[in-house]
Amino acid sequence: MNFVPNPYEPPATTCAGDTATSKPSRESLASLIRSFLDSELTAFAFDEQLDAYRGSEDPVIRHVVQEVWYHYDDCDDHLVCFSKQQWDYFQRLLLVLSSNCRIETELHRHWSSKQLMAALSLCSFALMAMKSGWGSHLLILSIPFGLISMALSLWRPGVSTASDPYTQIIFPFATFSDLERAHRSSGFRKTRYPKHIGTRQIRSPFMEGFWQLYSMIFCLVLSPIPLLF
Repeated sequence: MNFVPNPYEPPATTCAGDTATSKPSRESLASLIRSFLDSELTAFAFDEQLDAYRGSEDPVIRHVVQEVWYHYDDCDDHLVCFSKQQWDYFQRLLLVLSSNCRIETELHRHWSSKQLMAALSLCSFALMAMKSGWGSHLLILSIPFGLISMALSLWRPGVSTASDPYTQIIFPFATFSDLERAHRSSGFRKTRYPKHIGTRQIRSPFMEGFWQLYSMIFCLVLSPIPLLF
């Protein structure tokens, strides 16, 4: 899914501030994101206010809301904690909201031996479960398959693609030309990365280790779920 500037439609007219009865706009969403980037909102408050945009009729708004969800924690409240790469990505999302972009979607499905191994492992577990019967012993039986699921999550099989090597620095735009046109049409100015936010931590090293251990145990005893995904 890529964003392409739309030169044929005039910019949408928006009010200075959306009321409870008005439709959420790209302008107000951009303002909300900036408040989070400026450390004026914590993750919980940011997530709560994003609820008003999740059901928007504008596919651009829905996509931006979905994308920002992956960059904050909804288990522990915290101020913005971004790397330089994350900050730059959010600046491009703000550019999307500031310019009159539309979405063009291209779906590419890539299959590899990774999916085959996961499918075979899942079928093997199902067959063993059918033969041994339903019971708590399945939690022990699933552990070897959990190790397989974790190994598969670390495995990066080579997939030949013709993707632009600069995708990481222009995404969600498809090309540099689209990025340049969006800048020209909006007059958007990127905000410099505040280095101090890169030193922040969402949780202590102990709690970070606890959640990693929790995830590993989940993969071990409930291996059919990650294998299915």
